[in-house]
Amino acid sequence: MTGRRVTGRRVLAVLVALGCAWLAFGLWIRARRAPALPRPPGEVRGAYHVHTRKSDGRGTLDEVITAAREAGLQFVIVSDHNVLSPEDAGWRGGVLVIQATEISSPYGHIVGLGLPRALTKEERLKDTLGSIHALGGAAVLAHPLHPKRPFTRWDRHDWVGFEVVSNDSFWGNTLHDRDLLRTALAFLTLPWDDAQSPLALYVRPAAELARFDALDPAERHPLLCSADAHGYPSYRAAFRAFSMHVPVRLTGDAEADTARVLSALLEGRATCVFDGVAPAWRAALALAPGRDAFTFTVEQARPSRAGYRLFRNGAPFGAAEARPDGARFSCGGPCPPGAYRVEATWGGRPWIFTNPRYIE
Repeated sequence: MTGRRVTGRRVLAVLVALGCAWLAFGLWIRARRAPALPRPPGEVRGAYHVHTRKSDGRGTLDEVITAAREAGLQFVIVSDHNVLSPEDAGWRGGVLVIQATEISSPYGHIVGLGLPRALTKEERLKDTLGSIHALGGAAVLAHPLHPKRPFTRWDRHDWVGFEVVSNDSFWGNTLHDRDLLRTALAFLTLPWDDAQSPLALYVRPAAELARFDALDPAERHPLLCSADAHGYPSYRAAFRAFSMHVPVRLTGDAEADTARVLSALLEGRATCVFDGVAPAWRAALALAPGRDAFTFTVEQARPSRAGYRLFRNGAPFGAAEARPDGARFSCGGPCPPGAYRVEATWGGRPWIFTNPRYIE
């Protein structure tokens, strides 16, 4: 009888210890993220590259819209595989739905923006990029370095955008590397903070950034972060993890607002923010009036945890002089020609990726 009591106490002690560890883990997860900030006028957040049941997504469009609204998004760009549904576009439930399509080509997956219709099978297989261009659309390389579905036709230059960050690529790399630790951390984080759960799989996308920085600056390809959301584990988690911040004012006119959002994305005026790390607004990289420095400004909470690096043509450039609202980077004289962009970290984690600013 005594032995049973001892065993029972040991089991209870183990359960209590596990419960305390679980609680401590949850408190740590919640403490890792900065508090939310109110959205300022003139900037909207959205999820680029989302899938529904019309291809391989888990949810309906209405479920996507609900998740977007709960995550505080103002727009979503739906890009189901090889289909396009113009009838679903427009303002729905307070969220602007923009229709696009992810095209399966012989040389990788490509998102077609601004297309009047889906490509036929012949157009997809014969000349995807040429067909998109002929229809007046813009081609964006989807997860171009995915371990299973990489883009292979780099000699073609008739595409526009480049997905530097992709949920699908991070998950694919996690599976490819059999990284059980990151997988376990993602699942353990989900009950405490669904925004940080996908982020457990993320690292700095070094290979994608290197490929992006090697592109011809004269072509000015925009940098995009792709939710590539399929509803696993949830759309809400993907939408809260990161988003594209677009400096536009939406009017309620669906056609005009769609044009504004797409123009900002394709012209490189948007910024990728890992909102699940730390909310931020009005991130902006600008050349100083004297043309001898760059300034990076951002509205955020807890600036003491932020770090900033300026890159010129892919190489670190200049030392950051921290400021309450961001950082200043001196060029030590007139800033030389090149493509300049900022990567920000918060608490040592990837946080903000700006589009390049160019000096010719």
